[in-house]
Amino acid sequence: MFDLRFPTTLIMMMLIADAAESGRPTVSSTELASKLDNNPSFVRALVVPLVHDGLVTSVRGRTGGLGLGRPASEITLSEIYRSAVAGKRIWDQRDEVPHVCEVTTKACRYFRGLTDEIEDVVLAMLGSKTLADSLADLRKLPPEAA
Repeated sequence: MFDLRFPTTLIMMMLIADAAESGRPTVSSTELASKLDNNPSFVRALVVPLVHDGLVTSVRGRTGGLGLGRPASEITLSEIYRSAVAGKRIWDQRDEVPHVCEVTTKACRYFRGLTDEIEDVVLAMLGSKTLADSLADLRKLPPEAA
């Protein structure tokens, strides 16, 4: 099963950035949850590491909400990814298999190295894009056909 925390968190961050560009410094977790077709407690759970990492600010109270911790042009997708997945690797490692031949003895170690290389490439690509870049790219997409 794929982990959906990063894509969901990225959408949420784009919604907060879009609101900031429109002059709204904060967005409520209820509004975000509605737009994500989820519940506010789920949104708040996704926000905890983002606040901890300084990517999002959280203001409590009736007029509070969630805002960007820094300008969207200074937040990279790799920062969002790392915060969202909290150290989880792109692919889970398979538990050790019985060491009955060269392949089974070395396969897990090989896959771990392969995954490390893939993670490095993914993080480098995500590090080259900012939240502002992503929002601009999103706006260039043509509307979907009905």
